[in-house]
Amino acid sequence: MSWKKMLALALAGAMVVSALAGCHDSSEGPSKPGAPGSSGSGSAVQTGGKVDYDPEEAIAPYIDALPEIPEADKDLVIEMGYNNCDHMVAAIIGQDTGLYKALGLNVNITKTGQVATAMASGDMQVGYAGFGGLIQNVNKGARIMMPAGSHLGGAMYMVVAPEIESLDEVVGTRIDMGEGSNYSTFWLEICDKVGIPSDIGTYYQGNSMGDEDAMLALRAGQVDIFTCCDPYASIAEEEGFGKIVGTAWHADVKADKSTGWGIHCGYYINSDFAQAHPELTTRLVLAHCLGIKYMYEHPYSAGLMFANTFGTSDSVGLRTMYLKTNAEGRTLCWTISQENMNNYEQWYDALGVPEEERTLITDSEGFLDLSWLDKCGIEDFQTFIDNAGIDEIQPLGMTYADWLHMAEEIDGIDHNSQVGKVQKWMESGSETMSPIEPYTGEGTFVAPMHAH
Repeated sequence: MSWKKMLALALAGAMVVSALAGCHDSSEGPSKPGAPGSSGSGSAVQTGGKVDYDPEEAIAPYIDALPEIPEADKDLVIEMGYNNCDHMVAAIIGQDTGLYKALGLNVNITKTGQVATAMASGDMQVGYAGFGGLIQNVNKGARIMMPAGSHLGGAMYMVVAPEIESLDEVVGTRIDMGEGSNYSTFWLEICDKVGIPSDIGTYYQGNSMGDEDAMLALRAGQVDIFTCCDPYASIAEEEGFGKIVGTAWHADVKADKSTGWGIHCGYYINSDFAQAHPELTTRLVLAHCLGIKYMYEHPYSAGLMFANTFGTSDSVGLRTMYLKTNAEGRTLCWTISQENMNNYEQWYDALGVPEEERTLITDSEGFLDLSWLDKCGIEDFQTFIDNAGIDEIQPLGMTYADWLHMAEEIDGIDHNSQVGKVQKWMESGSETMSPIEPYTGEGTFVAPMHAH
């Protein structure tokens, strides 16, 4: 049975029938997600196309088991931060769908590269951030815990200028990382997989930059290579000033991409805040998980929410959502385990990183506190995938073109819409590597993972 037939059958089920309220008129242009409705009245949120999402209905299966918020906490402003990459999209969805408001949470969200520092100081109570930087603060005594998963596996990308046709041309060029990044795990993995030397000081002209600045530098011709998470790689490809030539999956040490991955980015809560405000913390964890559910149940709308907040095109938002929920696996999920923590540590061994260059958690048992998943009543992530029929509706390994058709169908978008239909992605959207010539020169490959 084809995926389109499976989709048609699945859409006939109770889960999505109510969502298919109509089709979006492409002559009106792409729809942006609307502002959250009033959760007190149970009014719905209008999102992409003509799909209604009611946060009150989303929380209904869990609300009776949640602890009541004390009067003293009802007006408490919760400071939440997220880094500027695709791995943090659940924060945006919690806000734009009205989930926070429906759960009685007063959340102020800030996009910043200083999440780990702000959480360590107590200025921020909740954060979405990269694992390594956060752990450095925890090891220094910061009171931070991980109550749920957020992003396992990959991916980080290596993007080069479009005129580069061979990896021989990459060596000696200007890159967005300094010599201090020589033992960055994602850099070592990319170098190993594409077969180029990894010693930045010897083989490249390094200059440390953040992802967005590096993307702008490539666009301006100031660097020839940059490494990033999305949406920056997809922006470069859509606009034509860059192409992806390598992908780091982050600790894919086993074939199973749930138990075989390490931790890329996480969802964190200040431990002192959680102890003082357990009722709010329980609801925050639930909102996080329901935000992730939304990405799979309404992928088109979620992509537009991401694009709207990040200021990218809708096409980039959709491609990013496709990569993170399908092409690269179910990487956005609330699943996390000690095994993933162990994989993260083993990754350093696989990459040949010296002991003194590793960032490892010194108290993983105290740091990883999954009791909050039980407290909020959320089901296991795989149970959600099974019960919602996600594997039937959007099986892993879909082409981008098929995924986009599916996402349009679910969220009531006219299939004649040209939003997201970037030719390169429609032809080979599941590939995040460009077919350029391999490296043939000499060089030291630090990472011993693969034969060259």
